Amino acid sequence: MSMITQLANMYTNLGSGYTKLSGAASGVDFMTGAQEIQATMQKNQLDKMALDAENQRINGIADSAAQAGSAAAQVKIQY
Repeated sequence: MSMITQLANMYTNLGSGYTKLSGAASGVDFMTGAQEIQATMQKNQLDKMALDAENQRINGIADSAAQAGSAAAQVKIQY
């Protein structure tokens, strides 16, 4: 094998190695980004669950107040 062929093969192998490392780094970036997005989605879901629970509590209070008002109105009509 000539010196030029050996150098060409060396550069080819180096380039191939760089491509593999670059692809691996890109894959790591992708996974990191995906995990960050998933964490954000989970946090948003927790926030929504907390708001839904608060909304349910408030609706329960409003329903109780409406029932009390209706009962008071019926008592007034009877008298």
